[in-house]
Amino acid sequence: MKHTFVKYLHLVLLLVATLGFVACGHDPIPEPKPSDPEDVQVNKWTYQILSYYYLWNEEVKAIHPAYETDYQSFLTNILTAVKVNTLDGKNYNGSRSFYSYITAVPATRASSFTFPETYGMSVRAYGFNIQTQTGTVLRYFARIQYVTPNSPAARAGLKRGDWIGRIDGKQILPNNFSDINKLLPTNSSSVKVLKCSFTANATGDGVIFKEEAESNAITLTRAAVEDNPIHTHKVLTTSGGAKVGYLLFNQFKRGYDDSDLENSNEYEEQLRTVFREFKSAGIEELVLDLRYNGGGYVSTAQLLSSMIAPSAKLGSKWLECRPNASRKSSWYNLLTATEVADCNISLSRLYVIASGSSASASELMINNLRGLDVDVIHVGSTTEGKVVGMEVIDHLFNSKDKAIFGNYQYTLHPVSFRSYDAKGTSNYEKGLIPNHFYDEYMDEESLRWIEWGELGEPSEPMLKIALNLIDGVAVEQSVSRAKHIDVGVVECPNTLQNNALRGTIAAPSDNFYTE
Repeated sequence: MKHTFVKYLHLVLLLVATLGFVACGHDPIPEPKPSDPEDVQVNKWTYQILSYYYLWNEEVKAIHPAYETDYQSFLTNILTAVKVNTLDGKNYNGSRSFYSYITAVPATRASSFTFPETYGMSVRAYGFNIQTQTGTVLRYFARIQYVTPNSPAARAGLKRGDWIGRIDGKQILPNNFSDINKLLPTNSSSVKVLKCSFTANATGDGVIFKEEAESNAITLTRAAVEDNPIHTHKVLTTSGGAKVGYLLFNQFKRGYDDSDLENSNEYEEQLRTVFREFKSAGIEELVLDLRYNGGGYVSTAQLLSSMIAPSAKLGSKWLECRPNASRKSSWYNLLTATEVADCNISLSRLYVIASGSSASASELMINNLRGLDVDVIHVGSTTEGKVVGMEVIDHLFNSKDKAIFGNYQYTLHPVSFRSYDAKGTSNYEKGLIPNHFYDEYMDEESLRWIEWGELGEPSEPMLKIALNLIDGVAVEQSVSRAKHIDVGVVECPNTLQNNALRGTIAAPSDNFYTE
């Protein structure tokens, strides 16, 4: 399916650029000059982009910025100065975190794509009160959400639900727990992790804490690893005999290489293969697990929605991207019946597992399938609440050249539109509220967080809820909190969440995405 909006938009931008970006009531927007210092060139380019693309661009154009600063600080200063951008990011742990961001990579990169080096696990940080013989101590821990197959973590025997108490011999502390993944160093080739455990005591009214000896620390060596967003998929049969497809999908990612979107669509092709398998198996229901999915490309969300939606809805309007007043909205339709003939499973009902880590394109899918009258049943917890998307901009206004200044190529990801469904609905800025609540991160009323279960197994708590709903079995919404806490146990967790950057929305051919 061809999308001509982005190409048309580039023509508009070219015209505006030739007019010198003179806007009524605003000063002319400066052009980067080769004689300027590199940061000044980048900052002028950033200001150009924001003045046109940013969802709240009129307030940007009223700002008179100081260009003599580093490019990251410049962007932050601009975003902070704009007071109406209430949907660009949220306050986490007392500070504002913006969705809009800028990156720089060496301009002379290797021509062949290689997977990034990683340890191969996703972790989450928590703070607990540990009771000891001498008193109560606040300790911080990491828990492994999932392990990437064939990664260093997988080969070391680490698995989902494992607890980590120390990294390179050091405790996780208040000044580093909020972004626990940064404790897994990228500037060294290896890291040592020390496991710990929380197990129920004999009487069942508390939890025993145990930390491994330092000599048992596990050494992980970084390696190039493919983190396939299609983490797990299978066909399950419920106790009631229903045939159910299950898909754990961790990112709306088109292919291996996001820098080559026109030629890299391996994951979208693999998604098609998964749904061919579901269709061939004759599944009656689908559980789509987006609990760790922070977003990604619109084209991928469009494809996935098209393979799920009722066949009668194919080709119909699905998503509207509304930019600022100086630009025109663009519509995305579901793919046609011809385009997904062999992989559309035509469901009028969908079970989605989603959490506070589910954002952007994940939320867009839930909202916009509901806009097509698909009954989307949400199991889990309230989602992020990201109703806006970004565009990927790495070119100059007056050419197709990449935005290269000095030895680096810069890419700006500004929030540039708000997403709406086919009925014009976009009301989830406070997150999508689940139909059936379950929070694997924090439950002050119980100790059920102890057992996470293996992803994709029918016994895993959130999947179990979905399967019970399919069978018409009553679902337990809460578990009573343990009444007594013994010495040497951990109290119910006060979860201190790691809120990473949440998404964008990328256009199928060039720019739009929703991480």
